[in-house]
Amino acid sequence: METTSQDRPLILLADDDETTLDLLAMHLADAGYETIRAANGIKALAQMVEYQPRIVISDWLMPKMNGLEICRALREKQGDQLIYFIMLTVQQNKEQLLEAFAAGVDDFLSKPFHQGELLARVRAGERMVRLCDSLATRGAALARANTELFQLNEKLRQLATVDDLTRLPNRRQAMSRLHELWAQALRYGGPLSCAMVDIDKFKTINDTYGHLKGDEILQNLAGVLSQTVRATDAVYRIGGEEFLIVFPQQRAEKAFISAERCRLEVESSIFTGAPGPQKSVTISAGLAQWTPQMQTLDDLLRSADQSLYAAKEQGRNRVILSPETPVPVQDLRASETPVTGGLGALTELICKRR
Repeated sequence: METTSQDRPLILLADDDETTLDLLAMHLADAGYETIRAANGIKALAQMVEYQPRIVISDWLMPKMNGLEICRALREKQGDQLIYFIMLTVQQNKEQLLEAFAAGVDDFLSKPFHQGELLARVRAGERMVRLCDSLATRGAALARANTELFQLNEKLRQLATVDDLTRLPNRRQAMSRLHELWAQALRYGGPLSCAMVDIDKFKTINDTYGHLKGDEILQNLAGVLSQTVRATDAVYRIGGEEFLIVFPQQRAEKAFISAERCRLEVESSIFTGAPGPQKSVTISAGLAQWTPQMQTLDDLLRSADQSLYAAKEQGRNRVILSPETPVPVQDLRASETPVTGGLGALTELICKRR
């Protein structure tokens, strides 16, 4: 199928000889190509900027700027689109031809030229231009596809690891992180603590005021907990009204202070979805620390969960430390943290355990 002149690339003709320009333009016009002219190198560069031709046919020897200088300047400023450069020359010296190739010349046309050879070389350049454009189009499409795939994978990752309601990391992410920290604790013997956190009487709130209010409270609580814990700690929603706080590299006495701080912050916060004039809710938490006697990660989580159950049994709105967790008194005395209600409660718990 023949291509129309509108489909064919624009060709720039650069030569200081008017007769040569007329002859080139005539032959190319007969073959359906549109051309523009430049009588010297300076004008040729200006024409390239203005019209952006895809093929250049330039004489080697011209005043002000020769063909090699035009080609070098073109290659320095060339963007993503290929510009095919054909040099008109009477040069037969191999060293000069090699110099021209090094400057970026794509092909040569000897003077005096033959019409058939002219059109053959121009058509070869046209094929090269179209091939490069096609590759660029495919490359752009591939880049877009890769971007879309990356975005899709990111969405899938978030669906797999982020709780949709609270935007906290979910149970899957919590277990993944805990397995990493568990392995570190086993290898290096470092501390690891975690706390199971539950909203007090949440079922009553849901049954009385509806799940929309309950969802709003969950979202608010997620924000309060995330803003209260240290930057190195992490809050996860692991199901329903239950949350998990992980305290990497923290012994139980330090983690207790953090958990108690969270409890007090929740108790003093206003929850827009909460019932009653105070708009407040409370939480209970069970805290446990890894010990060498624990065989699996489930043992640590079970210890924290049992402590949470004990907190519920003892009246809610409190943090209970697992009886399995060792808390050296000297560590408490050496703590730089000011004695607060939470630390006082911890000390009281230790005394009761003794």
